[in-house]
This record gives sequence, structure tokens and C-alpha cells, in this order.
Amino acid sequence: MSAIDDYKRTRQLLFDKESIQPNSKYVITNGPVKNVHYLEIGRGKPLIIIHGGGSHSSEWIPVLKPLSEHFHLYVIDRPGCGLTDPFDYRGIDFRKSAVSFIKSFLDSIKLNKALFLGNSMGGYFSVVFAMEYPEKVTKLLLMGAPAGMNLWIPYMLRTLGLKGINKILLNTVAKPSVGNVKNIHKQILIADLSNLTNDYLEHCYYNQLLPGTMESFRTLLESVLNLRGWKKDLYIGDCLHKLRVPVRFIWGSKDAFELPATGRRKAESIVDHKFEIVEDAGHCPWLDKPEECVERVISMLQE
Repeated sequence: MSAIDDYKRTRQLLFDKESIQPNSKYVITNGPVKNVHYLEIGRGKPLIIIHGGGSHSSEWIPVLKPLSEHFHLYVIDRPGCGLTDPFDYRGIDFRKSAVSFIKSFLDSIKLNKALFLGNSMGGYFSVVFAMEYPEKVTKLLLMGAPAGMNLWIPYMLRTLGLKGINKILLNTVAKPSVGNVKNIHKQILIADLSNLTNDYLEHCYYNQLLPGTMESFRTLLESVLNLRGWKKDLYIGDCLHKLRVPVRFIWGSKDAFELPATGRRKAESIVDHKFEIVEDAGHCPWLDKPEECVERVISMLQE
């Protein structure tokens, strides 16, 4: 059985647990990658959901059923992630590529405007797209600290962004394994590892085994990080005031990338914003507190 087969098999277990069956689709775009994979489910206003870092669309499975009862969901695999084509991030204009990716996806599915929900790197993609195309964003919801909003980055990721060293690490101590998946979630993504099932963790492991996934993740980190943290030329923490769309924040009290206090101060520069904190939740707060996060998402997007 191939890594793709194992990925789909373990993903189906998660679908079955949640009693859902999203459509797993591909669309051909003229953006940075040709074949983009996404999950589609629900009815109502269109909501584009974009995952973080080296993750994949499946990380949203725990909240898809309740959200699909209120919105028409398009849950995207970013370039080099999940079942979307692999991507080499080296030597590109990262910000322009992020904008182009979202724009080309919307064009390909013939969607002129949508609500957006982004986490971490998905937050960065959503923010820079909203700055470039505000007319295409009904409302932007950022769950967890968006990438690029803070220059400080956890040391674990900094080392993986160092050329040469990262390749050695990813072939040795950081190579794909269920144990390393647990460690990554425990260290930087959630507040309590016991909130995740073994089936979910195993599925994340098979995501790492997908063709080109780890190489894409390595070049992504090389493009946005250096030894000091997030690269200054990609920093967006001082230009959030340029956002001219309604922006909502849902922030875990134990977010490993930035504390709510400093995140709130930066968010205050946005004309139309609201900022809410989920207690005892990490960088991916819906994995710690799915019911509470779903309630807040629905409330914020439908207000």
C-alpha cells in the first residue's frame, strides 16, 4: 500500500468517527501549483479554510460537521501540503506566491468572494490576500497566532529552517514518526496532547510520508525563517492597519508562537476587529477546545 493510500485510509477513519463524508476534490489552477486538493462540504455562505505550517486539510476534520451546517466549506491543502502538488519554496517571492495561490484557487472554482478562516501560515496567506484583494474577502477570521505577526519563532522550527542542518535533522531525529508527530503537537501546537486521538496522530504521520511533503516543508521554512526567527521582510505585525475588511481573532491562551496580550495590541490597529481568547488552548485552539471554537467561529462569522 502506498503512502497516499495509507493517508486516505486513515483519513476515512476520522471521517467515519465524525459521521461526515466531505468530497475530496482536485482543481487545476494557474497559480504556484497546478493541482490543488481540497475538501468540500456543507451549504450556506462560502468559507475558505486554510491550515498552518507543514499541516494539511485534515487538521480541521474535528470541526467540519458543525461548521458545515452553517457554511459551504472549502478546506484547502496549501502548496506542498496534503494531497496538493509538492512545491519548492526556494527563490520565490513568498508573499506574492501566497496571494497568487488563493487568487488562482478562487478563480478555478469560480468564486468571487468568500469568508476566510486561517490558522498560522494559513493566517499569513489569508492576511496578505485580504490586503491585496479586500473586495474578495467578506470577513477574515484568524484562529491562533498568524504566521508573520511576530518575529519570535519557537526554536524547534528555527533549526529546521537552517539549510543543511535541517536536512540532517529531518533524516535523523526529526524524521517522520508517530512519536515525532506527538512531540510537535505537544511542544508547539496544542495545550494538552490527551485531546488528540491515536487515529488522528497516525493520520498526521502518514501526511508526513506523502511524496514531496517533507521536502516542501523544509524549503518553506528556509524561505521564511532564519536563526533569529521570522524574516523581517515578511513581517506583517506592523501593517495590520492596512486591512480594510472585518477581522476576527480567536487566540489560545497558551499559544506557543505569541501570547494573547501582544497579539491583541497589534490587532487593535485594525479598524474593524474583535479579539477573543480561548482558555487552556494552544496554537491550534480547535484541537484543544473544538466545541467552544465552533461556537465562536459561527458567532463571529454570522454576526
